[in-house]
Amino acid sequence: MWIWGSRVQIPLATLQNSRTRQIDTSSRRLSPSLEWCSRVPRTRQVALGAAFNWLAFAATLAVAFFLTPFLLHRLGPSRYDIWCIVEAILAYFTILDLGIAACLSRAVAGAKASDDGDRLNRMASSCVVLYSIAGLVAIAVGSPILFAISGSLEAREPGDGGILPFMLLMLANLALTLPLSAFPAMLEGLQAFTTKSLIRIAMLAVRTVALVVAVSTWQSLFPLAVIYTATNLIEHSLMAWMVRGRLRELKLKMAYVDRATLKAVRGYSVDAFLAMVAGRITVQSAAIAIGMVLAPGQVTLFATASRLIEYSKGMLRTMTATLSPNVAAMQARGDSRGIAAGFLAGAKWMVAIALPIQIGLVLFGWPFLARWIGSDYAEGTFPALIVLSIPLALSIVQSVASRVLYGLGELKWFARAGLVEAALHVVLLAVLIRPFGIVGVAYSCTIPSILSCLFTIEFTRRLLKVAPLELIAATCRPVAACGVPLSIWWMLGTPDADYGRIAVHVALGLIPYGAIVLCWEGLAWKVVGRVGKWRATRTVDHRLTM
Repeated sequence: MWIWGSRVQIPLATLQNSRTRQIDTSSRRLSPSLEWCSRVPRTRQVALGAAFNWLAFAATLAVAFFLTPFLLHRLGPSRYDIWCIVEAILAYFTILDLGIAACLSRAVAGAKASDDGDRLNRMASSCVVLYSIAGLVAIAVGSPILFAISGSLEAREPGDGGILPFMLLMLANLALTLPLSAFPAMLEGLQAFTTKSLIRIAMLAVRTVALVVAVSTWQSLFPLAVIYTATNLIEHSLMAWMVRGRLRELKLKMAYVDRATLKAVRGYSVDAFLAMVAGRITVQSAAIAIGMVLAPGQVTLFATASRLIEYSKGMLRTMTATLSPNVAAMQARGDSRGIAAGFLAGAKWMVAIALPIQIGLVLFGWPFLARWIGSDYAEGTFPALIVLSIPLALSIVQSVASRVLYGLGELKWFARAGLVEAALHVVLLAVLIRPFGIVGVAYSCTIPSILSCLFTIEFTRRLLKVAPLELIAATCRPVAACGVPLSIWWMLGTPDADYGRIAVHVALGLIPYGAIVLCWEGLAWKVVGRVGKWRATRTVDHRLTM
């Protein structure tokens, strides 16, 4: 068993066997190695949470990999177009989250760190009430919109009479999800990423089997909405049950909702809401504009490229999701050095992971698409994929920076930068969509994204008082190491449209790259860890014998 001090962990057996006085470490500044050791369990917790987050998203990605071509060919281009358009429209209603999830997650992390049960109950109750109101607003605003567009969508597939019920049920699913999303937000605040991820993986398996059966049995979109709604409710109910087990002191009552708490939620949520609005405009407006301006079928081509990029981003961003509650907890403890160190470490490892993926999308995108969805679809999708992949690695570093900003509650300038990005995207979209088609749409997404990423990273660096050379030094090694897989892949040339050949080409480049990264970072971290633990033990033993 271990006893934790404010700076150092001390074995209980050591204290019991010693006849000397206990050491008060709270009033004395210990060596950097001891401070580093005090952060190791938290670092492992962050890494474990990131690993399970990644595992959950990797499972989602694997399902999408096999399910997308299956649905595309089973539903047909017309129904698949309708699905993409409805998803894009309903995605705007997720802004009714209003940034409450990020606020609640940060509040739970801070309340647990400071052992403030009253604050926890007030914030949780206020957020659930606001979520419930948002769900009612979604129904009230969304229903007329869906009725208005149902005629044009039904004209694309006259034989399917379930399009309007499909849209309304998906809207109801979204409205019900809003108040229930308080529970996954609380699990994030508790840093229970493992529990959350395991629930999502289990429900993903159930949903996937049900979708395959439904699409194989009925040629309609409505059964898909039924499956999504049912599995979504079960998933969130399980998360609510897990929250109740971990937070016995949690009480959700109207009596805890007061003006001061709502004002505190608003102060954080307004900026988070603006950032969310900007993100929805940037991501979702492209599919809607293509459906309105370009020929039928172009939505599917762009959506396929966009989803492949978003899957890649999402797979990496899930690893950074653990940063926000940890940053909030470190802020509550006044650990500014730990926050800066987490930002640098996150930037370094995200570059190391994202940059090879970005290179791989360019070099292997065509054969992969040809094998995945067919050469006819690949021909129209690949040019947009190339353009959309340009800011991939930079956007993942920005994800690290934004998670730090969410944890600190410093969202004002981040949100405004997102709004500028969205506005520039809309302008470029209007200018480029007709002359350049979906490639022009891709450029309207890429150019604003690069500018926004650079601003957010620089703003976070200045806020944390990290020197420019520190950030450059943290990321230069992974960038230099990527020259190895790039050279190997360039010499091997483009593989055939076969999963096995693509996998062999990818492995031949990634294996030496991984070895180089481990030699630079993994082995060095292991040695430093052992040395740090040895010095900590020697220092504690020396002080106990004084």
